[in-house]
Amino acid sequence: MSWLYHESKLWWFLLLMGATLVLIWIKQSFFVSDVLYYNTYGDQLSIETIEMIIGSAKKYGWASYVFSPLLLLLRVTMVGCCFYIVLFFKNEKPDFSSCLNIALKSDTVFLLFSLYHLIYHLIVPVTYLADLSLSPLSFLYYIDVQNVPQYLLYPLSLINVSELLYWGLMVGLVRYKYRFSTSDSFFFILYSYGVGLLIMVLLFAIILM
Repeated sequence: MSWLYHESKLWWFLLLMGATLVLIWIKQSFFVSDVLYYNTYGDQLSIETIEMIIGSAKKYGWASYVFSPLLLLLRVTMVGCCFYIVLFFKNEKPDFSSCLNIALKSDTVFLLFSLYHLIYHLIVPVTYLADLSLSPLSFLYYIDVQNVPQYLLYPLSLINVSELLYWGLMVGLVRYKYRFSTSDSFFFILYSYGVGLLIMVLLFAIILM
């Protein structure tokens, strides 16, 4: 944990961002094909409409490269704010830079699982667009998502191995930085990130209901 925590935040952000952009390029270039659109929408839409969707997807494909850095920065900042607020009320003399550092380094888990998804789909080819977001390490993989209400998809998507390891890495980094016990570190994550995540889930559920 010492090595990971003390790595430069800027360097780590650039590393995560660069690797994310490369994975997006690989996914769009080698995994997303016209055939997937026809397979996904063939029974619902006309050929002309599907071709229009494909054209729009290719035309605005650059948006993924623009929004990815912003989403990463937003996610890390929000998690860092959750840490800072709880530390403030614990009278632990919070340092926002340290909170951002823990949030940023923990986000590495999601990059590694994005890489895993691509490798997995090299072995198990996708048939529909939705398949690109599923893997055997996610609960959604084992249920029929077509019969699940929209407002439940986001909370159910959080039941996966990557989220479990994300919590584990956050606990380890918090334990290293603040010298909390393992149990205290877990409850710190629960009361900070966990509460923030719960609020996010409830907001999405209300919007989609």
